[in-house]
Amino acid sequence: MFTRSSATILLLAPAVLAPESVFAQAPPTPPPPKQELSAQAAFVGTTGNSKETTLTAGADYIGRLDVWTLKDRFAVIRGETDSILTSESWLFGMRVERPLNARVAVFGEYAYFRDTFAGIDNRNGVTGGLMFTLVKDARHTLTADAGIGYLNEQRLAGADVSSGTYSGGAAYALKLSDNAEITDEFRFLGVFDNSDDWRVSNTVAVTAKLTSVFSLKFSNTVRHLNFPPTGFISTDTVTSVALVMSLKSKATAK
Repeated sequence: MFTRSSATILLLAPAVLAPESVFAQAPPTPPPPKQELSAQAAFVGTTGNSKETTLTAGADYIGRLDVWTLKDRFAVIRGETDSILTSESWLFGMRVERPLNARVAVFGEYAYFRDTFAGIDNRNGVTGGLMFTLVKDARHTLTADAGIGYLNEQRLAGADVSSGTYSGGAAYALKLSDNAEITDEFRFLGVFDNSDDWRVSNTVAVTAKLTSVFSLKFSNTVRHLNFPPTGFISTDTVTSVALVMSLKSKATAK
């Protein structure tokens, strides 16, 4: 005969018989290292009827100091054909972030860019705003940000740009395995003085670990300037396969 006592036993039985591992809490995620440094380089050279060389190099640094996070980025591309310079660009960015809570952080950043083959002699910009962590788990990370700032762009042709700006962006990372990751970063920057003057960039990268220190990275960057300098085209694409060296400090951030 089915009684209330029988029902109680049936409800408690799975809890009594279940293995201890079912109820064990997952180990907490270890805090990130206080410092991370990565450097990458790629070189392509050809000889014969014509001599061509292309060099791409860059470095990224992340420092975590108490509640502040500092991020620096540097990249250079240089190409020559028969000893004649055919491409050259320089990029430097510095960004600081401070979390307000688990999902929202405030940030400020400075960016410098130079690409005379795209008509940009010097570009300096500062931006401040908010960053939002939309997704963060073992495999997926998705962040978005929005900000306002100021841009000073010296051009080789046409009028220079000096104006307030509005910007936004998103960054996504997918961990394919312990040794492979794909990332996608999108950036948008608009100018208040001219609604037609806006620029976007998108970088997709796949990184595969070779050892604990070295990785192989394939990346593709598309940059579009909707109002380019006079006589220059609006879109540039950079594709590279680079060897990356990564170093992390043993100490962890609090």
